[in-house]
Amino acid sequence: MKAISVRPGYIPYTLSAAILITAASALTREHQLAWALACLALLAPVTVAAALDRVEFDGELIRHRGPLAFLLTHLFRMRRALSIPDIEAITTETLRLSIGRSDARLSYHTRISGPRVEIIVRSHRAAYVPFVKALFRAASSEKLDPRSLDLFKYLETGAGLKRASATSSDIDRMPVPLLRRLGNSLRLAGRLAQASSYFRVAYEKEPRNPGLLYEMSRFYYSSAAREDARLLQRSNACLRLASRLARSEPALLERIGEAFFERLDYKRATECFRRALELEPARFRSNAGLAEIALRDGKLAHVAHFYNAATATGDAALVRLADREAHYYERLMSDDGFLEAELTRIRISNQVRWARRLSALAFFSAWLTAGIAGRFYSFIEEFGWAMMAASGLAWCAAGLAMRYFRRRVV
Repeated sequence: MKAISVRPGYIPYTLSAAILITAASALTREHQLAWALACLALLAPVTVAAALDRVEFDGELIRHRGPLAFLLTHLFRMRRALSIPDIEAITTETLRLSIGRSDARLSYHTRISGPRVEIIVRSHRAAYVPFVKALFRAASSEKLDPRSLDLFKYLETGAGLKRASATSSDIDRMPVPLLRRLGNSLRLAGRLAQASSYFRVAYEKEPRNPGLLYEMSRFYYSSAAREDARLLQRSNACLRLASRLARSEPALLERIGEAFFERLDYKRATECFRRALELEPARFRSNAGLAEIALRDGKLAHVAHFYNAATATGDAALVRLADREAHYYERLMSDDGFLEAELTRIRISNQVRWARRLSALAFFSAWLTAGIAGRFYSFIEEFGWAMMAASGLAWCAAGLAMRYFRRRVV
């Protein structure tokens, strides 16, 4: 297939440009024009690097290309390419902006993870849809988290949205599979009011369909973004009923268990994962889900056991992932020195993460200070510019530190 390219985020380049402009401004005030011009000259390579930065997928290999990827590969020894068989997980985050009483504008961030590789693509890029559609089709569904799986189904059947503006009589005559497909498509497009009509009619026709109840639960849960207690109760009721009706559907039980896990209902999540494993003992996501629940209870032996069980899956990348996790937790139990070192690493990683967030907040606060109050008091403007430069550098340093401390030694 022809390679599909999508541009990653511009945040590192924007901050780099802001730091250079800030430094040039400060140096100009100090009458060091040569250094100021040098900082401004560096804006050209930053702009070129931003223009050339891209993520490509040719059907077999995902590559991060551009000057930044070259530096990360050759200076920091960070892999920036990942083949389809080596993908271990694909997760999608949803960002929601309400634009009305019931509709919303949704954006998606998809993270592709493999052995020491992590690549992120965002939906505000024009090529995002063909990129992730081809990627999801090539990857195993076991590697897709619930949002990625929903998004894949939506992209595969998104053409149905053209027929979604139907009258009430047209909706009543539609078969349940079409109603479900259109309801999910509208939900993922942010058209929640219309999606509600399709789910309501589908439920009236098949009130004991576990797959439909699971989809309705996710619909109500996403609609309750403003903490609507009534919709949350309805979502939980649909999910509990779906878990009781999905007696012989291990794949559905697994996804229901993940939904319970997402809502911190670990007891029901455990029941669903165990029922799925009774039907198919080699299901990777069920074993991994039980391992995550055991980890929250501090039962490291159980965590290692479930990851060892997850190695029975047929996917080589998932086998490597499960084996790596099992070995990691077994070593935590048997090596006190390693346990202490890991606790220190995690503590530092959390501190660096908070430092990165605070530096970003300080950067934008300083920008507002320099732009508004700096018009009236020159010393405030100078202070604001200095804070922008310092916080920008701190943000970049924290980002590099996070990459270092996030790596586990096994």
